[in-house]
Amino acid sequence: MPHVYAVILILMLLVTVMTYLIPAGSYTRVDGAVDPGSFAYVEQTPVSFLGFFTSLHQGFVESSNVIGCVLLISGCIQVIQMTGAFSAGIQALIKKANGKGLVMVVLFFTLFVGLGVIGYLDALYPFYPIIISLFITLGYDKMVGTAVILLSTAVGFTCGMVNPYTTGVSQTLVGLPMYSGIGLRAVGLVIFYFIALFFLVRYCVKIKKDSMHSVMGANYLQEQTAPMQFEEGLEFGGKRVVLILLFLATIVLSVAGSLRWGWGLPEITAIYFPVTIIGVILFRINVSAACTEFGKGIAGVIAPTMVIGLSRAVSVLLSRGNITDTIINGMSGLMEGKSPVITLLIVYVFVTCFNFFVASGSGKAVVMMPILSPLGQVLGINQQVMVLAYQYGDGFTNTFWPTASLLQLSLCGMDYGRWFKFAWKIYACLIAAGFILIVIANQIGYGPF
Repeated sequence: MPHVYAVILILMLLVTVMTYLIPAGSYTRVDGAVDPGSFAYVEQTPVSFLGFFTSLHQGFVESSNVIGCVLLISGCIQVIQMTGAFSAGIQALIKKANGKGLVMVVLFFTLFVGLGVIGYLDALYPFYPIIISLFITLGYDKMVGTAVILLSTAVGFTCGMVNPYTTGVSQTLVGLPMYSGIGLRAVGLVIFYFIALFFLVRYCVKIKKDSMHSVMGANYLQEQTAPMQFEEGLEFGGKRVVLILLFLATIVLSVAGSLRWGWGLPEITAIYFPVTIIGVILFRINVSAACTEFGKGIAGVIAPTMVIGLSRAVSVLLSRGNITDTIINGMSGLMEGKSPVITLLIVYVFVTCFNFFVASGSGKAVVMMPILSPLGQVLGINQQVMVLAYQYGDGFTNTFWPTASLLQLSLCGMDYGRWFKFAWKIYACLIAAGFILIVIANQIGYGPF
């Protein structure tokens, strides 16, 4: 498998070629919303030789918010790791598990599903190395930790029960009450949860019985190294317990802040500094030593963090070539005269495939929902069903297509070839289950509220 940077550059070349082959076009936007009848072809704007390379810089500029979050929180985590709090806490957790690794798999999978339900994703990136290291310490391969993170967030995010980025934006655009129709979405969550968990638990059991079943290789126990090394023999008590409790309280506060007070990544990043400073004071760490450790934490994630900016460059090229609206207009033409079920299938497949190029759920919703909404009205498909088709089409492949998943995989230390080999059947089942639910929703007249 080529290096992740090479994969992204290949995708960038593909998009650049598309800007020469696909006519440029644009919809008129009013307050950010698209006027469905306003599409017009515009002057071709293919990406130039220099434009191809300047998109790299622009990608980093546009994704600087996420990059800053990952770098700074990773630095804070490294300083806290210096106190031995994580090592002692993880060792205590492993002793409590008492060989019941599957309990930990289910526990963390469920926790991440819950965070995915509320759309809490980007701020979790700095914690990936901790989760990967935990499951390696429990005797699993690196794929188990990767799957716990990526499958769970896919399930939680896709169900859309209270997801502000897909469900919230889409429902607002078509005039539905935000988070209405939550009942069927809860049913979807349960179904997706058990599909993904079944495959994950089965894999865990298989590799424990016979390491030959591991996609990481039969000798994974000897060959893999944890991104974070946990010291053994440290006592988990006193100051370390206090620091871990403060750290967990910070995570809870960040979730509450994003839900109740509209916090973004700057606020979420900021609240990790006080607990880090408290750790330095509690353990009387030399300030210069703490700063050096902070720098080590940042240095450890620079390589995978680069993927954030590089991936964003793909979207920059699509925007510069003015071909996104043309592709969507072409899709809307395909649906004319089709039955409701065929239309829903086209919408579902198109959004799923288009997610390869544009991973932003809210960004696609702003462009597509004003087009899908009147189409549903003409065909007798209610708005709640159209939102559901868009939401499921957008969600699953956020952790499967390379353009969307390479960042997470890099932070997990996983290459895309192994991830594809492990995950494709799981995602095929999830996508199929999603479409069946969409058809059922249409048949039962799901919605409008």
